Amino acid sequence: MAVLSGSLILDVGVLLVAVLGVTYVFLSRHLRRWEKKGIPFMNPLPFVGNIKDVFLSKKNVGDIVKEAYEASEGKPFLAILALNQPMLVVRDLDLVKCVLVKDFNFFLDRNFTADKDSEPMIARGLFAMKGQQWRHLRAKLSPTFTSGKMKRMFEFVNECGKDLVSYIDKYSVDGRVEVKDTMARYTTDVIASCAFGIQGNALRQQNSEFRQMLSKIFDFSILKGIKMAISFFAPALMVALKLKILEGDVEDYIRKTVWSTVEHRKKNDIVRKDFLDLLMQLKDSGFVEGDVSNGDATAAKKTFELEGDDFVAQAFTFLGAGFETSSTTMSFALYELSLQPDIQSRLRKEIQSVLEKNDDQLTYETIQDMNYLDMVIAETLRMYPVLPFLDRKLLQPYTLPGTNITLDKDDAVVVSLTGIHYNPQYYPDPKRFDPERFTEENKRSRPNYTYMPFGEGPRNCIGMRMGLMQAKVGLVHLLSNFEVSPCKDTVVPIELDPKAVLLSAKGSLPLSIRHIN
Repeated sequence: MAVLSGSLILDVGVLLVAVLGVTYVFLSRHLRRWEKKGIPFMNPLPFVGNIKDVFLSKKNVGDIVKEAYEASEGKPFLAILALNQPMLVVRDLDLVKCVLVKDFNFFLDRNFTADKDSEPMIARGLFAMKGQQWRHLRAKLSPTFTSGKMKRMFEFVNECGKDLVSYIDKYSVDGRVEVKDTMARYTTDVIASCAFGIQGNALRQQNSEFRQMLSKIFDFSILKGIKMAISFFAPALMVALKLKILEGDVEDYIRKTVWSTVEHRKKNDIVRKDFLDLLMQLKDSGFVEGDVSNGDATAAKKTFELEGDDFVAQAFTFLGAGFETSSTTMSFALYELSLQPDIQSRLRKEIQSVLEKNDDQLTYETIQDMNYLDMVIAETLRMYPVLPFLDRKLLQPYTLPGTNITLDKDDAVVVSLTGIHYNPQYYPDPKRFDPERFTEENKRSRPNYTYMPFGEGPRNCIGMRMGLMQAKVGLVHLLSNFEVSPCKDTVVPIELDPKAVLLSAKGSLPLSIRHIN
């Protein structure tokens, strides 16, 4: 029955307009607060703010942040609006330093959030962890990623590198390889071995169960892409709605794999010197071998517990971070090397020369002698930083240096890595792949905080050494045995997947591959 105008349709229309109006006022209240502070911003659309193209799967989150960075030229920062969350995109490098390093205690947490109950594998892992809990766990986990620990894991990685060559010999079709899938199989086996102490068999079996489960983590659908965007841009909404990114069968599989492996090792007194061993040390004693702050074991155990999903989540974080990041880096490196045979040839000559000097033995020390390989990977990560932006959330009010602008607790700040890495002021002709940018002389000539593929400051990537090691080992095995070049189906220039939060090529990435021996 119509109660306002005598027309039911008109009453419903008025009510709908009123609801939309109230909703818009609510969603834009934070932006108005920032506008009053004198913070410049990109003009937003109603309700979605500046991230309409994310929801339409036309752009990924990194693209939006990069556009804001480029639009901020001449300004130290620029705000964007994502749903009801204003985010300050920082351009000034001194301010970048303050956010990531100098004033880190203000910016301890990531804005990214997941619910501990509905999304325990993500929320309880080191990447998403908050506050003092993160600080404590980070300190306890850091000794697991020293160069000494990497040396102990090197033999496991090297075996996977040999399997990678065998896989290409066996499964390449008419001299063609789908690089994305192949590199993902390699890193799947590396992480299965180093994090779980099991055979992933992704390179030995086409339908490996471990590979199938891992592929679900980064198989980005439109819906998953939207959920990831909400996790970064509107984390409170993600928690309130208890939205899940990770499928339940993946969680169950990871739990079952971790606990069955732990039980088997304890029952049979197996020590493998891999990441799971180190986690078991941390769980049982409160510290790992090599932790100079370990002190008394009983006291450490009382102040630090790693039980249940808190334990499993660290293995999952290692799994997720090490699997996709390194495989993507290797894929992009091979793509660029296929387009520039001179660079590829120079790198292969360095690899062969270093191996010859070491009786063809690939070791952790041998890898460190390959300087041009370092440069190639550095340039790959400049052009294709796997996580294209860094996000931080304020724990307390903060006055932006050199201004009278004070941000409030829980305000979000973002650093665009792709924006900085493609700034022609720091990298002339930034779309050109040029490893010479990373000679020692050229690195010294650039300002600090212009190259940050692993982040910067106390919250940088804890697994950087592991990621670089597995990428280098894989490339050494590939390039010492094969020559890569574009095939008729290789898309040039490369297209990036707009649904993915992590930088990834759209679709497949086929390349021609020819044995050089």
